[in-house]
Amino acid sequence: MDNKINSLTIHKLTERTLIENLKPFLFFGGLFVALSLLVVIVFGPEEDGLLVNLIESLIYAKLAVLVHRTVLLKEKDVIHAFKWGLPEIIYMLSMVAVMIAITLIVFVTTSLFLIISPTGLVSGGMSVVTIVFFSGIALLAGYFGSRIALAFPSIAIGQSFTLPEIWHKSKPHTLTLFWLIIIFPILANIVPAAVFLLPFPEWLLGVLVLAIYAIIVIYCITLLSHCYHEIMGEPEEVIDSSNEIEV
Repeated sequence: MDNKINSLTIHKLTERTLIENLKPFLFFGGLFVALSLLVVIVFGPEEDGLLVNLIESLIYAKLAVLVHRTVLLKEKDVIHAFKWGLPEIIYMLSMVAVMIAITLIVFVTTSLFLIISPTGLVSGGMSVVTIVFFSGIALLAGYFGSRIALAFPSIAIGQSFTLPEIWHKSKPHTLTLFWLIIIFPILANIVPAAVFLLPFPEWLLGVLVLAIYAIIVIYCITLLSHCYHEIMGEPEEVIDSSNEIEV
């Protein structure tokens, strides 16, 4: 696509898609909440170990793949929610790989910064130089994240775009992608935090937060799908469903 994508247009497309696919999205969101609650019940609300994080990542990956394929491939049958295959595994491993890469980059750059400027972190707060440094790191991470995020819809639908291709095609849309994929989700996730101000029992607040989070995730993934469609074009190749395991 030669024309730059428009933020308002992407949001309108996203809203229309949510309305058109309300039933499957409600089912997928309900399943996401139910599985997330099951993890909390089995492992406890305070547990944050490797196994729990992997399970939660897999649940998120399943929801993301379902939404991407609903938007881009028109797979509206809820039976797909009970099929697991390569897209979910690759999607989850890609998320983990990105998180590890970002963590390593932040660790290395922070270590170098502390070697060069050992007084950057001062007692009782951070210096101006430190604030500027970490703000720059955050912006740089967001920049790279927004440019390669289109790889995830590609993985979900089994399309064979490489990272260099995605990087090249996303270049004209950098600022819009940064807003839609990085800034907007961050602002949207303020909403669940505000729920804790309500005078409800703790268990009910937990369920409400999960439900709102599911809505936000579905919206943001749908939005990412439309960004992918507008920039990368119509899907041509898809993962063969025979590779999936029905549960």
